[in-house]
Amino acid sequence: MKEKLIELIADLKLSEAEAFADELIQQGIEAQDLYDIVMEGLNEIGKKYETGECYIADLIVSGMIAKNIFAAANLHQGGKTWLKPVGKVLFGTIFDDIHDIGKDLMIDALENKGIEVIDLGVDVKVEKFIDAVKQHQPDIIAVSCVMTNSIPYLQELGNALEREHLLENRRFLLGGAVVNHDYVKIPQIDFMTNNFYEGLRYCEVFLEEKNKGAKNE
Repeated sequence: MKEKLIELIADLKLSEAEAFADELIQQGIEAQDLYDIVMEGLNEIGKKYETGECYIADLIVSGMIAKNIFAAANLHQGGKTWLKPVGKVLFGTIFDDIHDIGKDLMIDALENKGIEVIDLGVDVKVEKFIDAVKQHQPDIIAVSCVMTNSIPYLQELGNALEREHLLENRRFLLGGAVVNHDYVKIPQIDFMTNNFYEGLRYCEVFLEEKNKGAKNE
């Protein structure tokens, strides 16, 4: 049962995976069990992506499969995740950049991991980022950037976050194609990657460590 759904997701058989998941839902599968199975399937896709066996379009399809299965099981209702959030990420594409595929894919993956995400959208000005950090108090500030002409705004955001003392006890991440450029040197950024799964894992590890620290206090 478990292995079959994992295999269907890993093989990107959208219709078959969703149909089989519906069968499991009708049989009364526990929400947590279904979640874990779907995430195992997505992890298999992640391994294929890392080895070059699949591409960004395949990641998008796998995200669609997960979203459709979770919707069918009513695992997300009223915009609230069915799991207790393990942390909060503020996400947006920097000003003068309207690319959102990578951002939206990352948001889906974070939410599927039980992480709350505040999505600021695209073409986000520095002032909006600053106001949102103050309002939502996220654990992680994640910024997407594809266009090299937006790099000065990334630098401006880093300086503003530092000036406003908004980087304490949280992480500042940059993702997107622009990360390939060696001249992106922003000292306030804790982690940069253009690898979807590296970014997801970084968020998971940081939030796990932060939650452990909070429990031990």
